[in-house]
Amino acid sequence: MGNATNPEQWAALERLRFIERAAWWRGRVGRQDVSDVFGVGPAQVSSDFQKYLELNPGALMYSLSRKRYEGQPGMTRVLDASTLEDAVAQFIDRAGRLPVTGREAGSGSNRVEWLVLPERRASPEVERRIFQAVLHGMQVEVLYASAHGKTRKWRRIMPHALAWSGHRWHARAWCLENLDYRDFVLGRMEEAHWPEAAPSLPLRDAAWETMTTVEVRPHQELEEEAQAGIANEFRMIQGRLLIPVRQAMVQYLETALGLAPAEGSPGPPRLERVR
Repeated sequence: MGNATNPEQWAALERLRFIERAAWWRGRVGRQDVSDVFGVGPAQVSSDFQKYLELNPGALMYSLSRKRYEGQPGMTRVLDASTLEDAVAQFIDRAGRLPVTGREAGSGSNRVEWLVLPERRASPEVERRIFQAVLHGMQVEVLYASAHGKTRKWRRIMPHALAWSGHRWHARAWCLENLDYRDFVLGRMEEAHWPEAAPSLPLRDAAWETMTTVEVRPHQELEEEAQAGIANEFRMIQGRLLIPVRQAMVQYLETALGLAPAEGSPGPPRLERVR
């Protein structure tokens, strides 16, 4: 049969995943939805729904009055692993996807919005040079400004990795001036020369290569109900959350989680690290 749906074929699997995604998040999916998205005919669509019902019995119920399949409250997913962000992008007013940088605007929807922080990154030309230096094991000279703006000078570095801290990019690099490994914020690089051949890194970057586990819990000074709410929010197990992270990036994790009390805060932070 030419229209038989074979889940082992990529195109068929994508259609089945769409059926499940729409039914799970939107609560309904019709034959025309599948046809519009994938450009397949009615016979193929009917075969797709039949196959999905075989793979996930009881997940969908057909409504004769509305002429569509509706996802049931107890439905489980067997094919699709899409997230809330995926659902927002696909099913809410064409809101689009949450931006990684501050380059994009807001959603343009009245039913969903996200905070767009100011962009903190280098020019595309600088990013290109740093990327190639990392990719090909080269050294590069950058015009770098310090965090407090007290120094601004050319620095020669040997970047071997890129690190995203949650809101900006860093180059993990051997600094030929200080003779140690440091994090260089790409957004502070005003210029960069074209990468050049470099010798092998003089030392292994132990802090980068070492994985550690940061264990956090609700701050013990908080009320019991507040602790329970935080544990639920972070999906903690027995009041603990274990987060694997490179040793070199622990500081960024601690900042992102607010493990230190904020200046002027009336109480303790929500989380604390278990030592």
